[in-house]
Amino acid sequence: MACYLIAGAAGYVGSRLTRRLLAQGHRVRGLVCENDVDSPIVEKLAAQGMVVWKGNLLRPQTLVGVADGMDYVYNLTCRSVLENTILRQTFVDGNQHLIAACSRARRVRAYVFTSNTAPYGDAGDTLLTEDMLIAPCYTLGQIMVEAEQVIMEAVRQHNFPAMIMRVGSIYGPERDFIEAMLQGTMLVIGTGRNFVSRIHIDDLLLILERVVTHGCPGAIYNVADDMPRRLMDLYSEVRERMGMLPPRTHTRSAALQSGLDPNVVGMSSASVRLSNARLKHDLQLDLRYPDCRQWIDERLGVPQELELAV
Repeated sequence: MACYLIAGAAGYVGSRLTRRLLAQGHRVRGLVCENDVDSPIVEKLAAQGMVVWKGNLLRPQTLVGVADGMDYVYNLTCRSVLENTILRQTFVDGNQHLIAACSRARRVRAYVFTSNTAPYGDAGDTLLTEDMLIAPCYTLGQIMVEAEQVIMEAVRQHNFPAMIMRVGSIYGPERDFIEAMLQGTMLVIGTGRNFVSRIHIDDLLLILERVVTHGCPGAIYNVADDMPRRLMDLYSEVRERMGMLPPRTHTRSAALQSGLDPNVVGMSSASVRLSNARLKHDLQLDLRYPDCRQWIDERLGVPQELELAV
């Protein structure tokens, strides 16, 4: 049995990871901001055994002692890209403050930060490994690079056992891109020929659980499935199977002129084709959803022509 600290325990990923670890008999301390302490999610997690720590990564005085007695620490804190005024504070300053708390505790064996694909910018058709040069091309990417630099500086200067996860687009129950298409909230910005790297929530939870024991301190990991897909190809297939017309495209300039946030436009139109070879090698795992088409088949059924072929 190990002791885990999860910053962002009330979030989509954090709450699910907390439930998973508690079910395995581990001890979990959830770092939860003031606004979420009384939320139904936090109340349920507390009833299941999570110890609630009310604190804020932007206020280091609330973090004194938060990592004491913890073996593993996850910084799963997230912010909407629309919250431009506090993005840098959350990811850059927040990591600095949490790392300081972990360093004072002198027991933490692994620190995991969930970054995203924004540092890669728009990489076209290139299959991206973690050793390639990054080229952020919108504000969020630049901020995430700063956050990653803070973490890697702690690794280099103090042998801090941190790892960075560059996580692709997360999907699964309650975050279903198929449902978004049905509701008309899924936009194709640009030509749609951009690659999108995805990861199912079930696989992400397995990865997060295993990386603290199998990952290499100081490593950066691309977190994505085996088959990044071009956005238009995937969406066209899904819409055709649902009896819908092909998706409309919107130019980047039109999207910006309509008032969409530049970070939203940047993330939606960038091509990021991740290689997960390092992740699978180090963590020795097989993904449940190596291709998001498996999720599509679960949701929509296997196409008749494929059934006949089988």
